[in-house]
Amino acid sequence: MKISQWFIRSDELLLIKNFYLLNITSDVMSDIETDKNNNFWKYRSYEEIREIILKKYQISQDTFVVLYTRGKLMMAARFAWLLYWIGCNHIRILIGNIESSLFMNNISQSLSLPNLPLRPEVILTCSQLSNEFLCSTTKFIDVRTYREYSGEITGYSYIRHAGRIPNFEYDPLDGIYGQINGDITWDELEAYLHLMSKTNIYEKDVKRIVYMCGTGWRASLSAIFAAELNLAKTITVLDSGWFEWSELYLT
Repeated sequence: MKISQWFIRSDELLLIKNFYLLNITSDVMSDIETDKNNNFWKYRSYEEIREIILKKYQISQDTFVVLYTRGKLMMAARFAWLLYWIGCNHIRILIGNIESSLFMNNISQSLSLPNLPLRPEVILTCSQLSNEFLCSTTKFIDVRTYREYSGEITGYSYIRHAGRIPNFEYDPLDGIYGQINGDITWDELEAYLHLMSKTNIYEKDVKRIVYMCGTGWRASLSAIFAAELNLAKTITVLDSGWFEWSELYLT
């Protein structure tokens, strides 16, 4: 069984001496995101996030961070992608049950994060999107369900407009990333990755893939899967997705 870039099994975790184990809950997510009535569920400003990650969670750039969730796996993925954007070097999502009380978090004595995100290319805003459409080596993928993509439904009680962003292609997995639970087994994870590898086959000249969904959660998990599979040199998430784009350009 190969070593994963993004995921870790509970038995592997037992072999690591120093790591920071964090349960991703809705309360944790509210620390890093705005709400639906204030800026479309986007990530907070980098200055806010940097302070929260350092002071509240005491995560440093070189901390070995292990995330898990009792909710949907996309929740942990959304937090993981944020850490990746910041520039954290060791990020894993835990697959498999574990008794968190058996572990003691090892906090770095030297806490530091960069003043600016070290991987700015992995997150895109709606205001930046139009310029990206000019790049012939970038692929744009919408990972919402077909009913959302076709404009039949919005998929959210608070999103007013149905439809899709021009240039984004429908992902044939039909929004599967929103259905995956945080308690999946390693075999189930590998099955999902295999499924993505068979349905997401792109031309060799594709250098960048931009994923979008309604707000960014499903897109974050699809991005991590794509990064795990090395589908392109650069993997990017459109932050706030259809929610913000529809409000900016359809209102």
